[in-house]
Amino acid sequence: MMRKGRWDRHAIKAEIGRRGSSLLAIARDAGLEPSSTRVALRRRHPAGEEAIAAFLGVDPAVLWPERYPARITAPASSSADSSEVASPNLHAA
Repeated sequence: MMRKGRWDRHAIKAEIGRRGSSLLAIARDAGLEPSSTRVALRRRHPAGEEAIAAFLGVDPAVLWPERYPARITAPASSSADSSEVASPNLHAA
């Protein structure tokens, strides 16, 4: 089931149950401590978040957008470009 609204911990846990699994089973299958996925529902736990997201087939940022803020990347400028720009004060006399 694909969700269109915001995922909260109750919705995540319910979807895992609908798909026939549990937080404990996901942690065990991922080779994590048994509480890892349970902790991930409440606070930042990258390994637990990744295991849950992988099981649900979504990116962790979809489940926890507040934990994974959108990154805005500016185009990288090369150092050669910046060395060619002269300060206007250098030529003033």
